[in-house]
Amino acid sequence: MASPESSPWAALAGVLLGALLGEGCRYARYRWKVYRNKKLLRAELQTVQAQLPQKRDILQQAISQLKEQRFIPTLSCRIVAAGYYRVLEDLYPHLSLRERTCLHIIFERLRIADEQMDGFEDGFLNAVKDQLIDNPWGTYAGRLEELLKSYSDVEHLCASYLAGKPEDVFSMDPTN
Repeated sequence: MASPESSPWAALAGVLLGALLGEGCRYARYRWKVYRNKKLLRAELQTVQAQLPQKRDILQQAISQLKEQRFIPTLSCRIVAAGYYRVLEDLYPHLSLRERTCLHIIFERLRIADEQMDGFEDGFLNAVKDQLIDNPWGTYAGRLEELLKSYSDVEHLCASYLAGKPEDVFSMDPTN
């Protein structure tokens, strides 16, 4: 049996051990959440890469039709980005400067491209109807070619991020 003098020390040691175990579990859950969010982001980038060929095909068909003064709409499924927007705030402090800027450019270019593809038909038809542009066929074909170029850039940035060597898109990283 323990002596009465050692009992407060044992209780204090028990309290400290309990607090350490509680904090250790909390920290482990926190690190697991960061790991899970990074994994989700990588999976989403892989999905983006899988969607890009379809987006390119739609744009290439629309460009070739415009060059023949024919029109086809460019509506398609939007790029998957829900995970990125859901976890970005929690993940932000755990990403390097290169990772943050690379992801920003990837997902902003994709958002803009989806908006332009969704609004292409209305914009083009209004330009033709209102005769706002001398050559709407060539002008809009050029816009779609810019989107094709943007998708190539996005594909390159996705590959660099997934390879663990994200591109320094703004030349801001002092470790260059």
